[in-house]
Amino acid sequence: MRDNSHGIGWWNLRVAGLMAFWATGAFAADARQWTDLDGRKVEAEYVKVEAGQVHLKLVSGKTIPFPYARLSPADQAFVKKLYGLSPANLANQIDAFVTRKLAAKNTKPNPKTTDEQFVRRVYLEITGTIPTFDQTLDFLESKSPEKRRKLIDSLLETEAYVSHSFNWFADMLRAVSITNDWFIYENYLEWIKQSIRANKPYDKLVYEMLSADGPMRENPAAGYFLRDRGMPLGNLATTATIFLGTEITCAECHDHPFEDWTQMDFYSLAAYLGRTRDQFSDKESQKQLERIESEERAADASLGADGFSIDFRLITNANQLQVWDDPKKQLKLPKTYKYEDGKPDQVVVPSTLFGEKPDLAAFESPRDAYAAWMTSKANPMFTKTAVNRLWKRAFGLALYEPMGNIQDLKNSENPELFTFLEGAFQELNFDLKEFLRSIYYTEAWQRQATLEGPTLSQIGGNEYHFPGPVLKRMTAQQLWDSFLTLTVPDPMRYKREVSQSLADYMTFDLSKVEGEEALKLVAAMSQLRSRTISSGAPSEKVWSAESTAVDPESSRMVKYAGSYLARASEICQPAPNGHFLRAWGQSDRSLVDASSDNGSVPQILTMINGPFTQMLIKPDSLIFKSTGSQRGTGDKMEKIYLSILNRYPQGKEKTICSKAIRSDDEGYGDLIWALVNTREFLFIR
Repeated sequence: MRDNSHGIGWWNLRVAGLMAFWATGAFAADARQWTDLDGRKVEAEYVKVEAGQVHLKLVSGKTIPFPYARLSPADQAFVKKLYGLSPANLANQIDAFVTRKLAAKNTKPNPKTTDEQFVRRVYLEITGTIPTFDQTLDFLESKSPEKRRKLIDSLLETEAYVSHSFNWFADMLRAVSITNDWFIYENYLEWIKQSIRANKPYDKLVYEMLSADGPMRENPAAGYFLRDRGMPLGNLATTATIFLGTEITCAECHDHPFEDWTQMDFYSLAAYLGRTRDQFSDKESQKQLERIESEERAADASLGADGFSIDFRLITNANQLQVWDDPKKQLKLPKTYKYEDGKPDQVVVPSTLFGEKPDLAAFESPRDAYAAWMTSKANPMFTKTAVNRLWKRAFGLALYEPMGNIQDLKNSENPELFTFLEGAFQELNFDLKEFLRSIYYTEAWQRQATLEGPTLSQIGGNEYHFPGPVLKRMTAQQLWDSFLTLTVPDPMRYKREVSQSLADYMTFDLSKVEGEEALKLVAAMSQLRSRTISSGAPSEKVWSAESTAVDPESSRMVKYAGSYLARASEICQPAPNGHFLRAWGQSDRSLVDASSDNGSVPQILTMINGPFTQMLIKPDSLIFKSTGSQRGTGDKMEKIYLSILNRYPQGKEKTICSKAIRSDDEGYGDLIWALVNTREFLFIR
């Protein structure tokens, strides 16, 4: 579009030409009506602002520029807000806050990452794995001045981003596949992945978990409450830690000894959950269960006169678990309550810890009010806690440590930056992907990691000023997924597919189940549990492929050394005991954010002599087979370096490796083994 004041003008012709199409209502999903100063209107989608021109995408798919100054005042305000929230602009403002703080503290920023360092880091941080040889080479050989931002944009749209983000959420939410009493959470885990895949706003995701009703097979978000079934007060304390950065656990039993929270504060907040129940059972269900157990004894003499299948009772109990609110129930103070502001067994009136107290009359239940208050932009801690977590996800250290107990924000590393990020996340309507994109665009994030420090005193005093990200060791999931990238052609080929099988087994009517059928159901569920949910197989289909493989080589493409070759997000959560992931610090999911990057002797032995390091140098591993296709010694050496360390070998390395590598395959295997055992491979610079 250009300003044309002569005759009908190009703009008028464009509008006239599109009127027939507009009449169909076939507009782009994000299209809106734009108006210029002459009152002319058109449907189009905002693309960007550049050199005073607003680029608009018409329904035809063509993008055209139009002078910002010729837009109506309302449209100018709309563009100004969008431009201010563009990732590039947000990144510039974040950098300005970081730069000012570094200058004030007389701290020099770290050097910018080289392209080799950047491509490795951005893949690990966004997709959870090192890039392949081809991905590395494509980036290094690109001449585009925008190649870093283009790569960030493309990686955020991959399924690998969903996989890696799920690992982050799973650690935070203590996500598990199954517990000892047969309760299986696969529907909930799949819901988390689907929410990430759809880029569901963070506040909406949390609200859905906190307000979910019904059984998990019908409303998977109910898995958040059912994770702590029978322990509503424990769930409350965990929720406050995760989403409010507030530690109130001690106040469940007594006034907090180190904080301002009292036991009454704790119970007043818990009163919003006073009606919430997590199991539904009635006399008729128990009657039917007793009938089925009697029929089981008749069908299977080995059960004995008083025997029955305990597993079926467990399945039935799990099937009846659901989140619901009983209007007849209210929370009361404990019988041991000893403070003057209440009496034992007194009914507690719901009240919030801080912020505006919601009007209960405006909500269907107190729990809905609780969920709305928790995720509100007016809640002084919800957004702060979220941006603090996301900053740590990107930089390896939060603006305020510890994340789960944020106190006076004046003591955070950069209060002004903290406030800015809080406002930006809210203005972005809690768009996780756009917020992370803005951080990844920054010069601060794209600088080299700090190789020494931060010290414990810097962490405890929030005195690390982010001259670059902190040096991080790969997480257990990043290391495992990187091994798969070096081993198999498509690490994402095996997806977790258990939910439908569970639905088939778990959805039944007790009044129609007979004893013999119940025994068959238990047998089927036992197989599903042992083959996939507990053992690590992504699905029964994958288990069948591995168990019926006609030769060792085809079996190894599914499973190696007892572990399925699927991404960490696609096996059971957490991985089985003894798995590589557990040895390298994957959380057992009993506590929030409980993964570990501490080193250990078993980890060293796993890398030096473990089966998965040896897996890389097997003839059928991807890196070994693809390296063999290279022609000369130099080409093979270069491909190994670009595949494992994502950089070219340097002068001295070439000399040393040339001497060490023999003409046979064993020499190249030795080089692969040596490189994956370097600190450079294990750490993210």
